Amino acid sequence: MKKHLIYTVTGMLLISLFAGLASGQDVVMEMPPTREAFDTEEFTKLEISPRYGHLQLQPGTSKELTVTIKNKEEETITVSPHVVVYPYREYLFDEEWISISPESKEISAGGSQKFKITTTVPEDASIGGYSVSIAFTDETVPTITQQPFPDYIHSFHLSIEVWTPPKVQIQKPYISDQLEAGKEYDYNIKLKNIGEEAIAINPVISQDNQFFGGPFGLMEPAFTDESITITAPKEIPAGGSVEINIHVNVPADAKGNYHSAIDLGIDDQSIREWEGMVQLDFSIWKQPTEPFIKKFSTSEDGPITIEISSNLFGGFPYFASSVTNNERKASFAVTLTGPDNEEVQLKKARTIMKGSVSLGGMSMYGPPWESDSEGIYDEMGIQVIEKYTANAQAGELELGILPQNTQNFEYTITTGE
Repeated sequence: MKKHLIYTVTGMLLISLFAGLASGQDVVMEMPPTREAFDTEEFTKLEISPRYGHLQLQPGTSKELTVTIKNKEEETITVSPHVVVYPYREYLFDEEWISISPESKEISAGGSQKFKITTTVPEDASIGGYSVSIAFTDETVPTITQQPFPDYIHSFHLSIEVWTPPKVQIQKPYISDQLEAGKEYDYNIKLKNIGEEAIAINPVISQDNQFFGGPFGLMEPAFTDESITITAPKEIPAGGSVEINIHVNVPADAKGNYHSAIDLGIDDQSIREWEGMVQLDFSIWKQPTEPFIKKFSTSEDGPITIEISSNLFGGFPYFASSVTNNERKASFAVTLTGPDNEEVQLKKARTIMKGSVSLGGMSMYGPPWESDSEGIYDEMGIQVIEKYTANAQAGELELGILPQNTQNFEYTITTGE
């Protein structure tokens, strides 16, 4: 009928011993139970399925779930479930939110019983995460040291996320871009209020969400918060939209990275603190002044075709949020030097511009509002492809490429027809 439990001894015994020695008191040290002593501990063999559950509920709603208890003993067992509320939690669960049916049941040897657990969240419940357990017997895990609350052996653990639909939709939770030192940039964040009342906002740079860690450890930010100016209205009208404007004035001596966030200060309890943040991720760089050099050779005189393309998602902006006045088209300054170190004349045969556009509905990067919204189209990246032709003599040649406004590029060299 019983099954054995085996336990380990914690360091609390040593802490108690040293505390007694330090106070000068006589210390009576009892030896911890041996493994053989623990082997005599017995508990009822019950199989609980499932052991864990998770619910997402709005205030004023309820949901049911079922837990099955199977008796693995050779005699009838009485099971009487009760709610166990854990203290020391940010959100305190009220045991009256849960009802269990049946309240008690005898389960015959080898039999099973289903218990229906109904969770009802009241209208005035706080938004947040709750945790609670259902203990089906009074048997607890034996411990050497005193515990703040018992750990029930036969228990089902339930986590409950209480939430409400947010009334404010945020266009994007981030602004990511590469900036040049000494230049200015503008961005905007669109907010839409789908509620029936105006909602106040107060966007500011967050002081609790700045990360300066890098590949070389902690680093100073590329510039201070004073380089960013935020302009926004005081509220979002019911059913309306507003724009928050962000102006970044990059200092001339700036270099490195800037990581922070804008706390939108949305007065809507359905939006928790971290959900009302727009992450800022800026990298400061300088346009290259020296070209990339590629040496190659041809075995005979003839035509040469060179194709250069910027990366579709490696240019500017890079997943930036509603960039305004910041469009920077990639371009290339291309040279070709022949075997005699004389410049070979290049002819630009064509330029192709290729883009990627999201309609938002199926994309995590698109705006969340309905498909007939004015801002439904969101350009994700622009690729520029340039093709050059030339006639060159056989021998060693040198291709030079000076890129502008692109984080990386690809090249293709074709010799012959």
